[in-house]
Amino acid sequence: MQVAPYLFFNGDCRQAMQFYADMLGGQLVALSTVDQAPPDARMPGMPDDSVMHAMVVAGDVTLMASDACPPQDYTPPHGMTVSLQVDTVEQAERLYAALAEGAQVQMPLGKTFWSEAFAMLTDRFGTPWMINVVQACGPDASA
Repeated sequence: MQVAPYLFFNGDCRQAMQFYADMLGGQLVALSTVDQAPPDARMPGMPDDSVMHAMVVAGDVTLMASDACPPQDYTPPHGMTVSLQVDTVEQAERLYAALAEGAQVQMPLGKTFWSEAFAMLTDRFGTPWMINVVQACGPDASA
């Protein structure tokens, strides 16, 4: 089983998903727009160039998304975040630099008692993210 976030956007799904593919070193493997759908499958009120479904795959990470349907129904994500668990501070720094451009930073990238590097921010597309360098915990972990 795999759990994959499904994100909704306010008309900028295409740009967000291409950005995420580039940032994660993956590929935008699917992107379907309203005008590509048969007439009976189109979503009322959605512009023809709206994204009905998109998918980014980067290693074992999958993100899926679409533009909100109809666009006036968009609300920013609330009560959730996309969490990136990385192995090194360098990976965290690279991801943070990409996501922080135009973002609202809740917690800048820095050392915490549980991680060498952790950050919380909401990117320019409205998606909330956490970046965390995974550290070994427990009695066998070195301090």
